[in-house]
Amino acid sequence: MNITNNAVTIFESISKAGANSPTTLNGLPGMSSLEIAEITGKRHDRVLKDARKMLEELGLTGVVKTDASSFVETSYQNRQNKAQPMVILDKELTFTLITGYSVKLRNLIVKRWLELEGLGFERVSVQASVVHLIECEKDVRRDAFHDLRKASKRIPRRPLSPEEKETQRLCRLARRNAQRGL
Repeated sequence: MNITNNAVTIFESISKAGANSPTTLNGLPGMSSLEIAEITGKRHDRVLKDARKMLEELGLTGVVKTDASSFVETSYQNRQNKAQPMVILDKELTFTLITGYSVKLRNLIVKRWLELEGLGFERVSVQASVVHLIECEKDVRRDAFHDLRKASKRIPRRPLSPEEKETQRLCRLARRNAQRGL
């Protein structure tokens, strides 16, 4: 495959604009099949097929994953908001995959890896990552409940029947009596 100036331009815009934030794998830099496709100018489905074939030939498919796994199969949301498959590879597997591509492509990938390594990644323990995710989830839930409460106050309520009014009055009276210790 011949590399085009378009692929070089794409790579330069990725690295200069920071449009493609670094992907991580176990707290270390990783490259997604999407990023490899974008840099190389190949179609993502072809890169994904090549990656899966490589993993199969290396005997890595069907292996029990550990914290030190060198790849992960995951998904991303495309423009139509549909989940699409993607694989994230570590440095070794990225180099292994692209060695079948052209020399210029290999050089672009090597440059991107050197850039990723210069971003100051440090290994983060799985436990610390889980704690961080739980805290983020708490914040998201709190905000969602707050938004729900605000929205429910804006919903017009139907008039209460006389029985419902009497029930509410008795409940208020019971609460007041309970607070007074009666």
